[in-house]
Amino acid sequence: MRLLAVLISLGLLTTPLGEAYAPIPGSHPSPQAVTLYNPDPTHIWNRLYEALFVREGPAGIRYGADSLDPLLWLNSKYLLVSPSHQRALRVLDEFLQTHAENLIHDPVKRAILQRDLWAVFDWSVQREPEHLGEAQYEAEKQELQIRLAEVLRRLALTPKQIESLPDNYAQAVASEEFGKEYQPEQRDRPFLPPDLFDGRGPWVEIEDPGEIEPVAATHVYAVSGRSRFLVFMRLPQGRQATLDYFRTLWDFPQPWVVRADEPKQAEVNPNLPSFPAGTEVALVRQMTLFDNQGQLVPAPITESVQIRVYRAVTRKEDVDSIASLNDAIARSEQDFYEIRLSRSQLFAHKTGGLRAVGREEREFLTFQAQGDDLIEDSVRFPPSKYPPVVQTCAECHRGAGINSLNSRASLLKPKSRQLASERGVDSPRWWENDGMIEWKRQRYDWGLLNGYWRGKPDATR
Repeated sequence: MRLLAVLISLGLLTTPLGEAYAPIPGSHPSPQAVTLYNPDPTHIWNRLYEALFVREGPAGIRYGADSLDPLLWLNSKYLLVSPSHQRALRVLDEFLQTHAENLIHDPVKRAILQRDLWAVFDWSVQREPEHLGEAQYEAEKQELQIRLAEVLRRLALTPKQIESLPDNYAQAVASEEFGKEYQPEQRDRPFLPPDLFDGRGPWVEIEDPGEIEPVAATHVYAVSGRSRFLVFMRLPQGRQATLDYFRTLWDFPQPWVVRADEPKQAEVNPNLPSFPAGTEVALVRQMTLFDNQGQLVPAPITESVQIRVYRAVTRKEDVDSIASLNDAIARSEQDFYEIRLSRSQLFAHKTGGLRAVGREEREFLTFQAQGDDLIEDSVRFPPSKYPPVVQTCAECHRGAGINSLNSRASLLKPKSRQLASERGVDSPRWWENDGMIEWKRQRYDWGLLNGYWRGKPDATR
């Protein structure tokens, strides 16, 4: 079930019509002018970002100035109807006609703007009409896509420039802004393991060699493969213990069982042997870009890190329904952390551009949300009613022990067994070769973007 539907079913987003709007506690509504790319708010790069990403809600409060993903949903009309559509076209046309790509040469800023505009392009391709079979806003989408494709082409970096982008995860660790490990006596302190990407260290990546399906498939689909999602696990006894545990799962005699509700389908056996208390799981999201030759390239910039720590692994049962989100968190026996990219901090060379998500920080749901535009629908669902960001992980990972690891199927037969291989560890970025580039190449939205480049229509007519 999608997260928004679950929250509604729990009564967490139910509010009487007409209830007064309240700002999101701990959130970061934007100031009245965007100055991300230049101190001058009238700079064309700032105005382009503002036109596409900053949205105004009730009471004139604006959101999206530093959201990880654009506040756009599958049924959003924003950027397709007046006045937002006309404003977006005007700024895009001005950018193209004045060759504004030449105003800023900083590779980091160019990479981030490319990343963000690419997300809008893909959204416009994937956007669904409210009624199946109904053709809506096709002309408006094409007007956006033609212009976005040309701006994206002009912003593209060379392969060497992409390779030289900063390893902001390492910078964040070096800043000492975050703890280095989980501290049971300081459970509220976020941490970044310095050895997370050590190819011979205690953290082991969960891979699926030779498989087309991504390990963290739900996350990959949500961003249409513009980011790589890497899953790491660490048992408290270290690397060999983690690899031994993976071997135990692969050797388990009955990894799959017949579903009770669908006899012709199988599901992961809920009685798999679980890992011990103290186990940690990390989901790392890293950026993918395309270079000035139109080739998809993994970039070293980390966009977010989500870490789950299992304080205990005692619960045996799994319950499909939960009484409340707080109950799900308590019953999960886990602590949840999220650290994510901040554009302003990245551009200011502060903590590698990564910041910890606050315990009470709230935001509009974009991951696993339904298709309705939540800003347009904020009368029914005011943002103050959303649960804190770090708590929403409990919905998708509320199972007991190993059953809360959604990528566990990658560790079971008939998948290839994950060996104690040192494949690629001599490379400083061995984790970048995860097959996501090929996956994205097969996507329709990537093919359409390439089609615009090959056709090279007049983007400003």
